[in-house]
Amino acid sequence: MNADFLTEVLTPSPILHWLLIALPATLALAGLMGALQREPGNRRLAAWATVLVVWLFVPLQFDDPVLAQLSQAASMLAWLGLLGHWAKHVWFNRPTPVWAHGLVITHVVAILIAGLVALFRAALAA
Repeated sequence: MNADFLTEVLTPSPILHWLLIALPATLALAGLMGALQREPGNRRLAAWATVLVVWLFVPLQFDDPVLAQLSQAASMLAWLGLLGHWAKHVWFNRPTPVWAHGLVITHVVAILIAGLVALFRAALAA
């Protein structure tokens, strides 16, 4: 595998970038709609997703490269943790309202498709 291919794969497309950043907003919507219906666990999901939305849309800029990398790592771990928390919530609790959690599933599928397109474009460019 040459370096050009890895550069192409690791350079995300703008669509993939916005899909990844917007997923916590979709999860916050699902959590808020579930909290309005008084389903257990939705308030915590909505709160965590809202905090992550603010963290991703208003990023802190660090001059120190170590702090910048730490911030990026924390963002990635929080994003993956939120997705895992949502998956656990849907698996063990009743996902109410179904349309909101269906929107999250559609969003995740769109991320997978955009990722595959980015991978395919990288393979053609290399």
